[in-house]
Amino acid sequence: MCGIAGIFEYGRASGGIEESVLLRMRETIRHRGPDGEGLFVSPDRRLGFAHRRLAIIDLDGGAQPMHGPNGTCLVFNGEIYNYPALRATLLAEGVRFRTRCDTEVILHLYQRYGDRCVEHLTGMFAFALFDPERQRVFFARDPIGEKPLYWTDRAGVFVFASEIKALLEHPLVPREVNRQALGPYLANLVTPAPQTTFRGIYKLPAGWMGHCDVGGTQVSPYASITATRGYDRTAGQAAGHVRELLDESVRARLMSDVPLGVLLSGGMDSTTILALASQQTTGMASFTVAFAGHEQYDERDQARAVARLYGTDHHEVLLSEEDAIDILAPLIHHQDEPLADPVCVPLHAVCRLAREQGVKVVLAGEGADELFWGYAGYQSIVERWRRFERMLALPQPVRRVAALATSADRTPRRREQLEGIAAGRMNPIHMPVGLTAYQRRHLLSGANAGPGWAPALPGPHESALETLAFDTQEYEFEVRLPELLLMRIDRFSMANSVEARVPFLDPALVDYVYRL
Repeated sequence: MCGIAGIFEYGRASGGIEESVLLRMRETIRHRGPDGEGLFVSPDRRLGFAHRRLAIIDLDGGAQPMHGPNGTCLVFNGEIYNYPALRATLLAEGVRFRTRCDTEVILHLYQRYGDRCVEHLTGMFAFALFDPERQRVFFARDPIGEKPLYWTDRAGVFVFASEIKALLEHPLVPREVNRQALGPYLANLVTPAPQTTFRGIYKLPAGWMGHCDVGGTQVSPYASITATRGYDRTAGQAAGHVRELLDESVRARLMSDVPLGVLLSGGMDSTTILALASQQTTGMASFTVAFAGHEQYDERDQARAVARLYGTDHHEVLLSEEDAIDILAPLIHHQDEPLADPVCVPLHAVCRLAREQGVKVVLAGEGADELFWGYAGYQSIVERWRRFERMLALPQPVRRVAALATSADRTPRRREQLEGIAAGRMNPIHMPVGLTAYQRRHLLSGANAGPGWAPALPGPHESALETLAFDTQEYEFEVRLPELLLMRIDRFSMANSVEARVPFLDPALVDYVYRL
């Protein structure tokens, strides 16, 4: 796991990259990789790559920027879990390796497959690769969106980094508010990709790639979990197959040359991960957080029971109100963009606890509730669906009156649902509540508002329930997961120089379960 940054002066006749600028960019994200550093500036000074390393695999090798065949140069953030198999295949084809790390595998895959190298990678990643023969930078983000990549293109200069704060160190990048992102942010409590709240700075969406050459910067999708609105209704052996896929996902994410741990709540998601991991390794640590004086949120008893059952080296942190307030300043610094989620506070604290105990890699349960419909809100919709169907059968004027007669202040969720029924299409279940349909339309229109997020067109034979289900899944995997849940765990694990891995979001598992 690492922090990456770079500059490509593609539109200038002569290069003028200053190492001091690259160094400032790199050091703003030092927390992402305190174990090593690297810098490369091309002889013509038109290209510069910078890297901070958190050493997890091949501790003695793997320094970046890494150079490959024909002068290619790569900076990479993440882990490629299938790299041992890819490496074995490449060795059988006669490729010679200088290291044992996954970074070098990407270089050789690009040599063979070009941009389609991303189709062979299983893992979490954001990387940029310079191809001197084509005089271009190729960059990509993993299909789920576990690792972030930000970029801007100004006056013939392409600048990228793992975090926005690094981009702001470049003299061409001003600190200006992107007014078009304010409406979508307030409507979603995150900024949907590709916009950010900074004018002219973009985030690469999950499953997208891009390139920058003499013609400028272009981006496009290469993978999409949500591309198909359809369910597999014939999966009779789903439970067994899910178990196999999750077993394999956990096994792959135990790959490490440093100690591992689990962020353990004692709930189903983290307990499942620990149970599977304990069958494949020993010596795991576990970490739990609680709030003093708030017993309803105290999960320590459950976590302790699970830790005893599986014999982990268990650690806890108890946060007071003063502790939470003290965390606010580093939260703001590491977020770059506001993440409207109180979970950021305990997440930062529990990752800090892991680092204090010498653990650099943790497994976490993010994605399970989205993938398996574990939230109470999902179950509530299903339980009350017959009532919704009866309401949908009423004439639209009657539905509209029922919506307007419901208080948006006292029962905002019910008002939002009734407005959706009146319109014939309910909002995704996890779209932030509290806005009326009028307010949401107002935020997402006008000169200072961007498009925000919109679901795909419904299929010709979708029932109202299926439309709600597909819309909800699209919202989760296009907005909420990559730009909130995965962004927060990236930010606050890396803020403490810890790598977080999420077994429930293995692409093969997601692709299968998403369509059940």
